[in-house]
Amino acid sequence: MSHENLDALRRSNRAFNEGALDRALEIWDPEGVYYELPGTPLDTAEVLEGLDQIRASLLTYLEEFPDFHSEIDELIDADDKVVCVQRWTGTGRESGLSVELDEVIVFKFDNGKIIEGRVHRDRASALAAAELELDT
Repeated sequence: MSHENLDALRRSNRAFNEGALDRALEIWDPEGVYYELPGTPLDTAEVLEGLDQIRASLLTYLEEFPDFHSEIDELIDADDKVVCVQRWTGTGRESGLSVELDEVIVFKFDNGKIIEGRVHRDRASALAAAELELDT
């Protein structure tokens, strides 16, 4: 199933970058939970519970950065998890300033849907978290 998870993340990322937010979010379980790091750039919630909150957070970013998009640098298969190393970029709507945010997320899948996404400070800590979760 892990190969399908990698492909699903690629399709979701492509849809997001094409401006098809609903299609990008089809990969999420309606009850999925997303955990941000403290101090998110736009002061959005650190815990997003359910698809509506995840969508609202992404819309906040798109409102502030109309060209906000993601480039996946690496996807690492970890059975029912995928470690995603990516870079978000965008230009401030009012300021015109460019922003760049590197992010490493461990996505946990169940039946082909993301049930959890958790942002980590760096690739090493994400890999460690995925390995620890795999051992339990």
